Amino acid sequence: MLKSLLDKVVHGNNLTGRESAYLMDQMMDGTISDVPLGAFLAAMETKGPSEREMTAFAQTMRKHSLQVSCEGDLFDIVGTGGGKAKTFNISTTAAIVIAAGGVLVAKHGNRAKTSRSGSADMLEALGVNIFLSPESCLDMLRQIGICYFYTRYYYYMMKRIDVVREQLGITTIFDVLRPLTNPAHATREILGVNKLSLVEPMAHVLANLGVIHGMVVYGQDGTDEISAAAKTTVCEFTEEGFSTYEISPEQFNLPRCGIEDLRGGFPRENAAMTRRVLRGEKGPRRTAILLNAGAGLYVGGKALTWEGGITMARRIIDSGLALEKMEQFIYMSQNMGKVEKVKLTSYKESEDTV
Repeated sequence: MLKSLLDKVVHGNNLTGRESAYLMDQMMDGTISDVPLGAFLAAMETKGPSEREMTAFAQTMRKHSLQVSCEGDLFDIVGTGGGKAKTFNISTTAAIVIAAGGVLVAKHGNRAKTSRSGSADMLEALGVNIFLSPESCLDMLRQIGICYFYTRYYYYMMKRIDVVREQLGITTIFDVLRPLTNPAHATREILGVNKLSLVEPMAHVLANLGVIHGMVVYGQDGTDEISAAAKTTVCEFTEEGFSTYEISPEQFNLPRCGIEDLRGGFPRENAAMTRRVLRGEKGPRRTAILLNAGAGLYVGGKALTWEGGITMARRIIDSGLALEKMEQFIYMSQNMGKVEKVKLTSYKESEDTV
């Protein structure tokens, strides 16, 4: 069956939902060896995944995740990576501002693949402990309204798949799948993509996965986020329908900057940029955070409009609430890590006495 499905993709034909689920099961179980796995990923990239395929892939991949049981509306803001601009960690910084505004943020992400600093890298540089159990993450979510799910911890089979992806040296469906597979199953989400052609299809996939209010965004300067340096294409959706439009910084009375003003560096450099923005530093990086955090406060249900979200984000930063939320995030993640070590030590000692 595997060979027939590979032949189908190689010849440019779409898989059914059942066939897509079967293939993802094989990938997650490690049943497919490296050569056919690489061939399938390359063929799928050439063909281009359909909405039905991506929905089935994501749904099946979630079943293989370390399960996290959450109640209520949760929010995530995440990008596919692969953008040409190599900006600082805009989505991760915006997530902290959004959480400071009262939205429950279940952020998830990974280490850098195409940039020098992924969300996991930058958060570690800030001092956040990213290696926490689901129970500790949920406890943080209840207490301070934000937590971080490190993707590789929740999808352990990705380590082998990532080796094949790196050997291929091309983008694959997993670049888009990872942002779709938050283990907490966020119901409100902003997804940044690195291709204009993905904007509308991925909005429909998110809706198929249970997101009730979301945006898929593409910065027309090639960034996988809402850009402060160019227009951004947006596909926004609610339970009432889908709407595709463009926005620019100017329509929110924000100055447009150059893309070079948003470039990031290594994790410590990006962590320093985040600290400066949350301390109230003015400039292009603040503009980028206002745009993205404003959208998040709107999608997260704390503002009635995007413009209202930007006003709220500005107030959150200038009042010091965002900086305070960052410090809470750092302190509690470190404290949770210490508690987990104590529990693990106690468990091992009790085992030794049996």
